[in-house]
Amino acid sequence: MTSTPVRIGPSRPKDAALALLSLPLLGGVLPFVAFLLVACLGTIPGYGDDGDGRGWAFLGIGMLAAPVVALAAGLVVAFRSRRSGYRLLPVAAGLAPFALPAVLSSGVLWR
Repeated sequence: MTSTPVRIGPSRPKDAALALLSLPLLGGVLPFVAFLLVACLGTIPGYGDDGDGRGWAFLGIGMLAAPVVALAAGLVVAFRSRRSGYRLLPVAAGLAPFALPAVLSSGVLWR
């Protein structure tokens, strides 16, 4: 009798742990790092704020790049983890770019 191959997915605790870990990483750390990376490019020698406004331009581009990077990374993680059999991780990855800004802007933490 031949055995039929069975695909075994990730365990539920592993799925939940990765989902909880992805919320602050994809929603907070990754956009912050992207912002700092692009904004710091404006401080290299020769591109400082010497009156021409390049430093402010890099700051503005960094503010636009951070959410774009967060959304793109969230979509990539959601798509790839869904194909790997995860259930909670794709949902958390899709919500991560919106969850932390929503919590911070709602004022829940400041009451």
